[in-house]
Amino acid sequence: MFKKYLKYALLVTMLTAAGQSVSAQSSIQEKPYSSQLKNIEVFLRSGDFKQALDSLDAITLAYPKADDVYFAKAVLFGQMRNVDRALEEVNKAIAIDSKNEYLSFNIDINKGKGDLTSAIQSLDILMQKDQVNKAALTREKIMLLFNSEKKDEALALYQDTRKASTPTDTLDIIGATLLLAKDDFLSVITLLEPWVVQKSPLAQVYSQLAQAYRGNKEPKKSIGILNTGILNTKDNYLFLDLADEYRLSGKSKLSFEYLKQAFLSKNIDFGEKNRIILTLLTPNSGFSLIQTQELANALVDVHPRVAESHVAKGQVNWMRNDLVGAQSSFSIAVGINPYQIDAWRMLISVDLALEQYDQAIQHGGEALHNIPNNPVLLYFSSIAYTLKGNYELARNLMEAALNNGQNENEIFQSNIYSGLGDIYHKLDMQSASDVAYREAINLDSTNVGAMNNLAYYLSLRNQDLEDAAKFALTANELRPNDATLEDTYAWVLFKQEKYADALLWIEKAMKNSDSVSAVLLEHYGDILIKNKKTAEAMKQWKLALDRGGDSETNIEKLKEKINKKAYVE
Repeated sequence: MFKKYLKYALLVTMLTAAGQSVSAQSSIQEKPYSSQLKNIEVFLRSGDFKQALDSLDAITLAYPKADDVYFAKAVLFGQMRNVDRALEEVNKAIAIDSKNEYLSFNIDINKGKGDLTSAIQSLDILMQKDQVNKAALTREKIMLLFNSEKKDEALALYQDTRKASTPTDTLDIIGATLLLAKDDFLSVITLLEPWVVQKSPLAQVYSQLAQAYRGNKEPKKSIGILNTGILNTKDNYLFLDLADEYRLSGKSKLSFEYLKQAFLSKNIDFGEKNRIILTLLTPNSGFSLIQTQELANALVDVHPRVAESHVAKGQVNWMRNDLVGAQSSFSIAVGINPYQIDAWRMLISVDLALEQYDQAIQHGGEALHNIPNNPVLLYFSSIAYTLKGNYELARNLMEAALNNGQNENEIFQSNIYSGLGDIYHKLDMQSASDVAYREAINLDSTNVGAMNNLAYYLSLRNQDLEDAAKFALTANELRPNDATLEDTYAWVLFKQEKYADALLWIEKAMKNSDSVSAVLLEHYGDILIKNKKTAEAMKQWKLALDRGGDSETNIEKLKEKINKKAYVE
């Protein structure tokens, strides 16, 4: 649960290699384009990747055999997360000269794409080259085979390699990984115990041995070997393993204490801690929100300049219903990194929850200034303007979110259409509103909000009542015991003149409502009067009148109903 084991990766960091390549080439005068490469470094330092790429394209156009330039382009595309173009460019470089660093980069890109077969093919070529660490590359190949579901082939290569060379703890850690996947715990114990005797400095030896003991039903040995590992390696990552072991043994207090020690360590990667925090925010994590808050506070204390640490703390505050604390944490996060989309999204959401609509609008503007045309930020900014009552600006932003969100998932696109439905309704664009709601439902058949609103607005206009009933009933099936949804379905049934059924549903809504609104009371009275329960209807209408309607017109209508002791359309 707590520790996520990292797969073995090549030790070459290609971005650094590429930077050195470009820099080195600029100093070699026999290269006819060396001065151009030096100029490109200026663009790279300023972050102007487009200009840098344009300049590199110009070089390869003039010098189509410039393999180092193709490689530089590949690295830039990789940094821009355009892996397809990165792979295309590095393959051009390899076709000219299959240098070691080009092949290594090709392997990393293919691994990132999940194309492990291609990565293995490039790795095989690299292993035939001179001046490479063949032992490390062999270990890499074993893990690539293992991760590509060629487990038997991976195990055979491991065994052959171990027989052909002097065993090492590094190689046996990989062997233990393969054996643990087969639940061969005794073989793992036999393999790794000698390395404990030799006081191996590798934490994975103790982690994997602990897993084997646990699998072999020896939890005390598992905990003991981890404590030995901490003494031998001084590796704080083993605190995470101990936290897991104590959690599995039902000792939650000890589990939390070791987890806290891990969070207070500066040697454990932030990403690992952040992943754990997100895990603890899920239901049934085994820890209380107060304990999770303590870990989030430690995360911020140890990593104060990492925006995501404040985002994590803000999320915990949100779950604890400390909206002011969440707002503060998200504000710090965007101050550290104004390009953190999730932090802006959560900050605006908290503003809206606090009903600070002007603040939400301000934060939305700041966010879009830093990250223009982002569909998520456009969407939340539109919601802020909608709640503020500025429907024209809300419409512009929501339509912009739709235009820029074509590559987003269908759930998010459904939310955009649902938001447009709300806005168009407020602007009296009823046909457009209906179309938007229907599109929202087509994209997400569980969009309860779109179903409810469409059903209610159709019923108000006495249009498509069969569709309205279908949507309202589905919404209630998806989210039972919701007073708002029950009220809508009751009102649709009322408009269909199914008064007995309407009474059943409006009484459900009254029962499930935490705070009965004037509208709900009025609907209750309307349905009661149609069921010939005049005295009860009068009581509900008078209560609605005391609460106050949404407008003077509603109040006048209520008075008319009370005076006439009858429903008034």
